[in-house]
Amino acid sequence: MTISRPKRLIILLAVLVSATLFWGYSLRSSPAVEKHAVAPLVSLVAAQNKDLPLTLTTQGHLVSLNQVDVRAQITSAVTQVAFHEGDFVKKGQLLFVLDDAEQQAALHHAVAQLAVMKAQLNKAVRDLSRGQSLVKQNYISSSDWDTLVSDQQQYDAQYRAAQDDIRTAQAQLTYTRIYASVSGKTGALNVHPGSLAQASSTLPLVSINQFDPIGAEFTLPEQDLNAVIAAQAHAPVKVWVNDANGQRIAGTLNFIDNSVSTDSGTVNFKASFDNAHNLLWPGLYQNITVDAGITPNVVVLPPQAVQDGPDGHFVFVVDNQNHASTVPVTLLRIQQQMAVVGGVSPGMQVVSEGARMLRPGMTVTVVKSTTGQNL
Repeated sequence: MTISRPKRLIILLAVLVSATLFWGYSLRSSPAVEKHAVAPLVSLVAAQNKDLPLTLTTQGHLVSLNQVDVRAQITSAVTQVAFHEGDFVKKGQLLFVLDDAEQQAALHHAVAQLAVMKAQLNKAVRDLSRGQSLVKQNYISSSDWDTLVSDQQQYDAQYRAAQDDIRTAQAQLTYTRIYASVSGKTGALNVHPGSLAQASSTLPLVSINQFDPIGAEFTLPEQDLNAVIAAQAHAPVKVWVNDANGQRIAGTLNFIDNSVSTDSGTVNFKASFDNAHNLLWPGLYQNITVDAGITPNVVVLPPQAVQDGPDGHFVFVVDNQNHASTVPVTLLRIQQQMAVVGGVSPGMQVVSEGARMLRPGMTVTVVKSTTGQNL
């Protein structure tokens, strides 16, 4: 059978394509091609020893260092509210005036009773003075003398009791004027003029939150406790938050709890901040930074040099044959654009750029090697 010219051309073309594909596959699989494959480019950096400030970061809330629930100490009608709810008030500022008619009457009665007791006491003193000369002349009996002495002592005691009644009435009268016991911001009013303020009420007339100074409450992991205690032994520990304008405000650590929580493994801390302009508000969530002194001789690397794998953190190193291998490390923290690590010796050269494309055993090309002085 004779094959036509077009068919011969098609068959020849198919044979050429198959031969070309087979040659390309063989070439790609040959050791010679593998030998000339481009090795990944990497740069190395030397692990560096530093005395690094220990900066701890956490979260917490701002809190009022002094919150006062203003309550009535007597039951009486409110006649005046001397501020607007939400106002900032000063310590000693008048807040409420209560109806004092009952207390004024009680004071007047006590004053009158004191006058009666004073008159009776004066008479008893005069009687005792006259009786003293008469008893020496035997003009009165011993029994009458004893009565005179007893009357004088009785009226003297009643006079002192009347004085105490006046002081009590005066104290009750002062309770009709209620003043702020701290400077701060008032909350919502729970009474208004005409309301009955009751001494037994569980609801305060108003609450006052102190704003200046203000506090912050936060926790730190138990492994940071010793560093904070050591820093506090040398100088006050600074704590930083951001105010409403975004400015960093420094405060002072003033409380460390007396135990570590066994549930969370954390310790409670408190700090105080000056807040004269009221730019820190109680209850606000805050990112908090604690300056906990200096950590000497820590080993640092660029953060990109530390890789994260299924078994933890590691770095790549390169041997004399330019083969990459891994070294496990402990990432202690990231601080000031440096990774603080354990498990690496100072001066050890590790891969800082190009590590994400590497696999253990790969051959690499080192294009740059630094001492780490620019960390």
